[in-house]
Amino acid sequence: MRAHVYESIDEIGAAQLAPLPTGLDFSFGLLRAMERSLWGELHVRYLTVEDDGTVVAFTPVYVGSNLNFNALLPKAIQTGYDALVSGVGSAIATRVAVTGCLISDRGWIPMHPELTDHATALQLLLRALDGVAKQHHAQLAMLKDIHRDFPAEDRAVFRRAGYTEGFSLPTIRINTAYASFEDYLTKQLSKNGRKHARKQFHKAEGTYTLRAIEDFESMIPRVFPLHRAVFLKAKYQFEELGPRFFVECARTRSPRTELVVCERNDGHIAGSLMIFYDEREQQNKRIGIDYDLPDSGLIYNLLNYTGIQRAIERGIQTLWLGQSSYVPKTRLGGTLEDQYLYIKAYDPLLKPTLPLQRWWMSRYSAAHVLAGVEQGVSL
Repeated sequence: MRAHVYESIDEIGAAQLAPLPTGLDFSFGLLRAMERSLWGELHVRYLTVEDDGTVVAFTPVYVGSNLNFNALLPKAIQTGYDALVSGVGSAIATRVAVTGCLISDRGWIPMHPELTDHATALQLLLRALDGVAKQHHAQLAMLKDIHRDFPAEDRAVFRRAGYTEGFSLPTIRINTAYASFEDYLTKQLSKNGRKHARKQFHKAEGTYTLRAIEDFESMIPRVFPLHRAVFLKAKYQFEELGPRFFVECARTRSPRTELVVCERNDGHIAGSLMIFYDEREQQNKRIGIDYDLPDSGLIYNLLNYTGIQRAIERGIQTLWLGQSSYVPKTRLGGTLEDQYLYIKAYDPLLKPTLPLQRWWMSRYSAAHVLAGVEQGVSL
């Protein structure tokens, strides 16, 4: 087995990745859309491990100083860092190599089903990551949002390679393996949850309608400001993706995409939800809301319930939601699942901060977040 580094996902090709269980987050079309939407001096490289010409392991790496790498740290640190970079200049910004999909809801390292020596493949990937980081003068390397289902013995390879393990924000899974939306309401939700869902649709009658659009490129100029409004309002601001990303997503067929639009009776667009899906799973990936309307909470709920309806109608068994808004998403029937962040410092000045970062990120365990949710407190 040997590691390889590519500058474009097109150099690898969809056919080479097809045997790997990439899921939606690492699908060819989504990563291609990301590649074509890079901003500033951000670069992407694709690491593979190949055996006799067959790709047996794969992951993207994004490198640059314009990644919001400290989004999970205390607000005071984020504000101080941003002020320092703004005052002194981008030359002092920390350069980071982030491994994984930047907008993943379930992080992973895709590997071939017939690969048995995971440890060697992962070690080769990590050495290739070190090489990319060195080439681009990165001071930190991160393995982003590794889901709890990624084998424990494989996660141990990261720790042995010098990475500090901490919790990332938990992801949210919804079981959509139901014959109908009514079946979902009855079996997945609590009595209060069912009452809430039906109340939302009742309140929308005569005021709002929802429709799904598969060919939605022409809608992007109308809905993008709503998506940007949600990003600016978010507590955890990771990477803001521009209109080009939405255009590329509208054009991809692997995975499939659609836009759910919530419209007022006068034709005003009150909200939209971009959905990714294949035959196995769905992700409600990006939501947009008109916060100038008094019904913004209702619009949010209508879009999410409609997204769930779409998954059930297609016979999709699993729906993933974004890593935010845990109180309303658990009311939708969502289950919180742990994810891990692995950090390695190349800069000796940053190495002493890693134990403190690990301590701080312990608050992001699914158990800790759920305890807050049960008290009505979201992160």
